Amino acid sequence: MAVISSASPLSIASLFRPIRKYPTLADLVITATSIRCLSSLSQPMDDRQQPESKKRVVVCGGGIIGVCTAYFLAKKGEAVTLVEKSSVACAASGKAGGFLALDWCDGGPVESLARASFNLHRSLSEELNGPDSYGYRPLTTLSITVTESGPSSPSGSKSSGDSMIPSWVDGATRGPRTIGTTQTTAQVHPQLFTRTLLNTAVEKYGVEVVIGKLEQLRVEEGRVGSVVLEGGRVIESDSVVLSLGPWTGKFEMLASMFRVSGLKAHSIVLEPKDPGAITPHALFLSFHPQGGKAMDPEVYPRPTGKYDCDFFKKNFA
Repeated sequence: MAVISSASPLSIASLFRPIRKYPTLADLVITATSIRCLSSLSQPMDDRQQPESKKRVVVCGGGIIGVCTAYFLAKKGEAVTLVEKSSVACAASGKAGGFLALDWCDGGPVESLARASFNLHRSLSEELNGPDSYGYRPLTTLSITVTESGPSSPSGSKSSGDSMIPSWVDGATRGPRTIGTTQTTAQVHPQLFTRTLLNTAVEKYGVEVVIGKLEQLRVEEGRVGSVVLEGGRVIESDSVVLSLGPWTGKFEMLASMFRVSGLKAHSIVLEPKDPGAITPHALFLSFHPQGGKAMDPEVYPRPTGKYDCDFFKKNFA
């Protein structure tokens, strides 16, 4: 994400920061606060202490990062316009696993951030009726090794630890291990979550959504004054947040400063014959196909009755 503030004397380059691979909601709160602080560094003041006027913030990018940034900024009273090229949460933000973990970053540099993110999701769920609006729910998370059965092998055969393994898991399994409980892991439907947050931001906090392609930032003396969209529309701003994801490199101003690229992944959404039989278990599998290389798919059952199976690039190298 890159933040540019018109009221700050800082150079533009110093305000560009690449997003980590797995951003958390806590990142967004800190970023939103940073924008507010950056945009108020050089505010003129007089003896009468005039009330602070709303800052005009343009957020470019309608994925989870952009939408959450717009939501929290607008909730704090800023005048926010969200610019999205096609449709909200149409890429990875609408198709990801939506998996949340409290303590999986413990011992690392983002431990406190990950914990804050998990707790923020919980409070947002209470605020926005998450279970009904976007499928927020606690999960039990298991690590399981699965071996593909041969033609002569009986289907449904399970080995030790059967009581831990969900009934909808077929094939020869071994080594089941609980790696997350309903107190430490949860999920959201990512597309529904993103769109619910944006709908609330629009209806409750006055966020304006503009469908258009970002063409240019107008910057003078290190300060941004407006964004220009394809077709010539100009949106005046005090600050701009660029949340362009893997498309960041296609924006010339950013491509000249740092390189951002996407990580290829494969996601398959399945609809079972009996959706009610799919229990709230997230599965991290070590899958051994016959005559093939081991893979590490992740399975996330949706509250909508479907389940999502994600395969990452390393499995197809």
